[in-house]
Amino acid sequence: MSDQPFDQGIPLLTEVLLGPEVPEPVAPAAAAPAVEEAPVLPPSIVQPDWDAIEQRLTQRILHQVQGKIDHLLEERIAHVLQTALQNALIGMRGALREDLQQSLEQIVAHAVSHELGHLHPPAQ
Repeated sequence: MSDQPFDQGIPLLTEVLLGPEVPEPVAPAAAAPAVEEAPVLPPSIVQPDWDAIEQRLTQRILHQVQGKIDHLLEERIAHVLQTALQNALIGMRGALREDLQQSLEQIVAHAVSHELGHLHPPAQ
């Protein structure tokens, strides 16, 4: 049994993705007028850019899945072609068998009439 319970090619949705870098807040200049400012949140409280994370995760999963889809498509196409060719060969075999049967009947009939002609020459 394998030490790893999951296929390594399948991404896990529990992987931690880091958001974009958030710059440190700049302290206001001392000469600036005293204006009431919104409180500056520390970088650890700033929410990550979920849209960017979603896009990166989507691209990564699509890239990993695309290789598997290509392989499955090749297998499916090969199976469909094999089935179609096998059905075509079955149909051709029946038609060829009929043609061969007719040819053999004509050859045998001609050979029999030729031999009978040698055994019983025409009456003169």
